[in-house]
Amino acid sequence: MRWTASDFERLEPRLFRAFLAVVRTGSFSAAAADASLTQGAISQQIAKLEERLNTQLFVRAGNRVLTTMAGRLLAEHAQAYMDHTSRFLEELNEEFESMRGFVGYAMPESCIHAPHFGWLLERRKSHPDLVLGIELKPSAAVMADVLGGVVDFGFVNRAVEHPNVLAYPFCAEQYVLVAAATRPERMAPESLDALLSQPMIVYPGMLDCLNLWIARHFGEVDPISAVSLRVNGQFNDIRGALAMVTGDLGLTVLPLHVAAPSIEQQSIRVLASGRPIQATQQIWIVRLRDRRMPARVKRVIRWFLEMHTELQPVPEEFLT
Repeated sequence: MRWTASDFERLEPRLFRAFLAVVRTGSFSAAAADASLTQGAISQQIAKLEERLNTQLFVRAGNRVLTTMAGRLLAEHAQAYMDHTSRFLEELNEEFESMRGFVGYAMPESCIHAPHFGWLLERRKSHPDLVLGIELKPSAAVMADVLGGVVDFGFVNRAVEHPNVLAYPFCAEQYVLVAAATRPERMAPESLDALLSQPMIVYPGMLDCLNLWIARHFGEVDPISAVSLRVNGQFNDIRGALAMVTGDLGLTVLPLHVAAPSIEQQSIRVLASGRPIQATQQIWIVRLRDRRMPARVKRVIRWFLEMHTELQPVPEEFLT
């Protein structure tokens, strides 16, 4: 006979479990135990399959049951169907459960003042069972948390070269040297020595920004540490450091998106040299290469990446 699509449409997938049990065991009685059914139920279900396909699926050979060619072909189809259904249900259940639970990530403090964080909170409103745990710390500490498995992923403002880490570009951040607007006579330093002679305000992560600014304006030099600075104030919060600059305690280097509102209000100003130089740095999303990510973590990362569609498509390995 010739089988058609309509023949398969008449098949009931619920019959496949009994059928595959007979194929595996070569016995109706063993199949009954394997499938947690009675031997009578096994026989009835096999008979239904044979009736609907109008072909014999098994032949008896003594105490054994042998699978016919038609039976072997059906077994391939039935097993593929069962495997596909199982994967589908796993993915479906994971998707429905994906937005329930904890997602932890770490980032430099400046990132929380960027518009991305507000956009994330808007997305999160549709998923009340999603719990966000966010750590604010300099890039080096973020990398340590990612490598230690403390967080699901992180944001860093430096290039990443580590065999155990996957990195993907997120956005660019620009840094500016700022001073109080009440001191219009203060000029941009023309040399590294002139910069180091100025009173400086320090905050967590400021040295990363400063060293990038120095590299862009004065060329590559050994990284500057806090002991090389004339520290006139320090604050463990970037907004506090901004307030110190506004109060004319000293200079600091800030991400432009953090300084922009105060620049517009004319409470601080950018100290720019005569050369049109922009100190910019790529921000990266980083994650452990071999860490399995729940669907909810993948979804949050996708939310971030969708904020910069010019970076698509995202390599699938980053989200597996």
